[in-house]
Amino acid sequence: MIPSEVLDRLNPSAAAVSARWPVVIGIALTLLLAFGWGLIPRITHHEPDTASARLVTDELGRVHGRVDAMTHTFTNEALYPITLTGAGVRAEHFSVVGAALPKVVPAGGSVEVELLVEYTSCLEAAEETAPVILDVSAWWGSARVAASVEEDAAPVRWHEMFRESGC
Repeated sequence: MIPSEVLDRLNPSAAAVSARWPVVIGIALTLLLAFGWGLIPRITHHEPDTASARLVTDELGRVHGRVDAMTHTFTNEALYPITLTGAGVRAEHFSVVGAALPKVVPAGGSVEVELLVEYTSCLEAAEETAPVILDVSAWWGSARVAASVEEDAAPVRWHEMFRESGC
C-alpha cells in the first residue's frame, strides 16, 4: 500500500489531458479538411451553346465520316487555377473524338471548349444523358473529374444538340 504522504505529493492532474489539447486537435483537423476540400477540382458544365456537323476527310478530300462540333462552357469553381487537358463522356452510343485542349481556367473563371462528338447510333445517342469527364491538372497534380451540371438546370441534353446538328 502507498503511504498517504506520497499520494499527497503526487500531482492529481499529471496524467490528465489539458483542456486545450482537444481544442487544438479540433482546429487542426478542421484546417486539414478545409485544405483538402480546396484541392478537389469543382467544374460546372453549362448547357451546350452551339452544334454543327462536320465531315471528316483525308488529305485527298475523301469523306470518311461525320462528327458533330459542340461548344460547351465550363466554369472552374475551385479556389485555384486549373488546366483542362482532356475531355470525354461516359456514353454507350457516342464518344468525344477531339477537343480544343489544353485550356487554362482561372479560379472562378469560365472557358468555352469545342468537343468533336462521333456517334454509333443516332437514334439511341439522341436519348442518352451522359456527364462530361474532364482531365484536370493543377499545381498539386492531375485528376479526372465529372463536370457537374449547373444548379437549376436539367442534365445535359445531348439529344437536342444532335437534332440541331442534323443527326
